[in-house]
Amino acid sequence: MTIPHSASARVAAMLRAEYTFQISVDTGTLPQGLVVAEAALKAGVTLVEMGTPLLKCEGVLHVVPAFRRHFPDALLLADMKTMDGGAFEAESVFAGGGNIIDFLAISGVDTARAIVGVRDGYRQQNPDVPRLVFADILVPHQGPTDAAVDVAEQMLAAGVDGVGVHLQLDARRADPELFRSGYLADVVRAVHARVGDRASVQVVGGLTIAQAKGLAAAGLKAFVISGNLGFDDGVARYGRPAAEIEAGVRGFMAAVAG
Repeated sequence: MTIPHSASARVAAMLRAEYTFQISVDTGTLPQGLVVAEAALKAGVTLVEMGTPLLKCEGVLHVVPAFRRHFPDALLLADMKTMDGGAFEAESVFAGGGNIIDFLAISGVDTARAIVGVRDGYRQQNPDVPRLVFADILVPHQGPTDAAVDVAEQMLAAGVDGVGVHLQLDARRADPELFRSGYLADVVRAVHARVGDRASVQVVGGLTIAQAKGLAAAGLKAFVISGNLGFDDGVARYGRPAAEIEAGVRGFMAAVAG
C-alpha cells in the first residue's frame, strides 16, 4: 500500500536513492547485541538489524522491545527468516516497535502478501511510523541470475518494499570459492538493473570491503555489514571492544561510499 507523504514512503525512497548501511547484529545474547548496535549507530549506520541468531536465542518478544527502548530513534529491522505464518511473525515485530521485517522470499507470494497485509494495517494506524517489508532472496537456492530476477519481480508484485540478495552462510562456508567468485555480484547487479528503480536492493553475505566497493561502482547503494566488518577472513568481530567495532563499521562505510 502506497501512502503519499507517509514516513514509510519517505524511508522507502531514501533506501532506493542514497547509500545505506545495515549492521547485522548476529549475536547470541541481548547484552552483546546492544553493544554492537550502539557502536554501529555511533559510526553512522542507517539500519540496525536484529539478527536471526539473536531473535531465536533471546526471543522476538524480548529483543525487539528492548532494542526500541535502547534506541528510540533508530530504524530497526528484524531478520526473521520467516518461511510460514507470516502475518503472526509480522505482528510480533511491528507490535514490539520494529520498523522492518525481513522474510525469506522462498516462502512464496502467499507469505509475502500476508506480511504486507499486516504492514498495511500498521501504516493506516500510524502513518508517522515507518513500516516496511523486505524479502530475502537466498542464493544459490534461488539462483542463477534469471531465477533471482524473477523472484524479485514476484516479491514486488506482492507488495514488498525492498529485496536483498543473500549469499547463504552455509553455502559460502561449504564452498569458499563460491564466496570468492563473482557469483553474488553477478546476481545482485542483475536484480538491481531490473528492479532498482522501484525498490531498495540490498546485498548480503559476509561482504568484504573490496566486494562492496566493486558493487558500489556498479550502482548498488544498500549494503549489509556482517560480523567480519568487511575483512577478508570470515572472522566475527562482535566480541571485540566497542570502539574497535565502531571503527570497523566506520571504515567500511567510508571506503564504500567514498
